[in-house]
Amino acid sequence: MEDLDGGLIGGLLVLAAVADCKSFSGAASRLGRTQPAVSRAIQRLEDRLRAKLVHRTSRQVEVTDAGHALLAKVLPLLQGIEEATVGASAQTSVVDGTLRVACDAVFARLVLAPELAEFLRRHPALQLKLETRNDLPDLVSDGFDLAIRFGAPSVSTLVCRRLYSPRILTVAAPAYLAQRGRPASPQDLVDGGHECIQAIDPSTGRLFDWEFWRGGEKLKVAVRGSLTVTDAGTKIGACLAGYGIAQVIDLGIETHLRAGTLVPVLTDWPDETFPLYVYYPGREHVPAKVRAFIDFVARMMPGPQSEGHAACRQRA
Repeated sequence: MEDLDGGLIGGLLVLAAVADCKSFSGAASRLGRTQPAVSRAIQRLEDRLRAKLVHRTSRQVEVTDAGHALLAKVLPLLQGIEEATVGASAQTSVVDGTLRVACDAVFARLVLAPELAEFLRRHPALQLKLETRNDLPDLVSDGFDLAIRFGAPSVSTLVCRRLYSPRILTVAAPAYLAQRGRPASPQDLVDGGHECIQAIDPSTGRLFDWEFWRGGEKLKVAVRGSLTVTDAGTKIGACLAGYGIAQVIDLGIETHLRAGTLVPVLTDWPDETFPLYVYYPGREHVPAKVRAFIDFVARMMPGPQSEGHAACRQRA
């Protein structure tokens, strides 16, 4: 492949035009070049290949047997190159192929899974591979098109877009509150001996902090509890069963809140959020399949969404 360069490809394209038009002037008009430029391109190609490719006369130009033999071999290849480049260009406008997504497990199960049938119905030529991950993978080396993660951005080489900032709710089942009472303040979780269901952050392996935000005030409480989980579904299930108080993301739990099977507590501390971001390798020439999926997920989010795009910066 070392001998294959733009000059060689360009010369072959000029030779094909000359053979078709049977004149330098006609080839020049077709290619948008001057007649001397076409003549020089043929001369350079002949010098490079050490072969006579064109007979020049005062009346017309004829391609030699060597030239015809060369074109017979390279024209199918040139057509293949054209088809490949057209296909690559189409990737920016046609939603097809395989889309590989690395997604937060909670979001995938509670929010995304119920809507995937509609997305795939809209794009029948697309194959979707959705993989739940506890970490943010290296999208390029691991072969992912994009990733969806909760939490503040911590990657410097990717483009990220904030999709939504769901609130963190502190909730309990009515049966638990009837038995243990309703906490009046965050500190009551400790002083009142409440059973708090703790959760491990899969990206760090450490317990999630219990924080309460109100305006510019942030209060961290060292809660206690006998149950620690790594799965949001288990946490919600235990909370629904009346085992204890839990902190949950305000996504995918609307049914429980409307039915009253989960009751928010400490609602005068309403401002903690856990933002949801989508990550992808670059903002230029984004494939249509990536744009379609991001737009679909963004439309699923309740309320106004952030449309901002930025390079993710490493947190201090």
